[in-house]
Amino acid sequence: MQLTASNQNLGSINSAQLVGVFKAIAPRSFEKTFDGVATAQINTAMKICIDGLTHDQVAFGLSQVRDNGFCPDPAMFRKWCLGITGFGTEQQRLQDSFKGKHAALANIIKWTGDNNHTITNAEKESYDRCYEMFTNIKWAKNTDRAMYLAYEAFKDNYADVVQEFSLASVSQTMWIKSDAIEDKKLSDLFRPIPKSYFPEQSPEEKTWIEARTKELQEIGLSFPKALLQAGSEYQRLGGGV
Repeated sequence: MQLTASNQNLGSINSAQLVGVFKAIAPRSFEKTFDGVATAQINTAMKICIDGLTHDQVAFGLSQVRDNGFCPDPAMFRKWCLGITGFGTEQQRLQDSFKGKHAALANIIKWTGDNNHTITNAEKESYDRCYEMFTNIKWAKNTDRAMYLAYEAFKDNYADVVQEFSLASVSQTMWIKSDAIEDKKLSDLFRPIPKSYFPEQSPEEKTWIEARTKELQEIGLSFPKALLQAGSEYQRLGGGV
């Protein structure tokens, strides 16, 4: 049942205080939901999404945060305040059950050093999507740069995988390796040293790629994706324009 508004308008309620209550009710879930988002941006988004709601409606929304045990984004919280509690709730609850991307990355780093270390299905799927970037780290001329790009790509992939799994109702489970996969990893130890994905750049190439990377970031690409695409474009252009 959708709640109706009364004359108890929120008026000058402090959205920052409301965000603080969110965090106090479900701190771990809060960190997952708003990972990487600045506090000022969270407060602004909350202010926009509670506009026009009443104290009773907000109290009802907070009771849903308490009862569900996880922190929704501001737009979903508004739906909860209005009594629209079924839309997307199960998917968000499932998504919240997965590890955060930083914990997942730390787990994968341990696993790459010890394949007997336990990882999850989402972590393995995310790693597989940027497998070559991880294996290239030890051969790269600039190890720190290669490592940074691999780790950022993993975190981007992990966010996508968790969302995809949640929409498909796939729960987080422990990944079980097969003999075939283990054999492949052993063979990788003895493969020839590949040509680095990150060769030394000329000053002209570096300037062109840095400029193009900024352009791609401005249209929404993450830094590692923008950098890789800029490098590919440079090669297709035969050395820039």
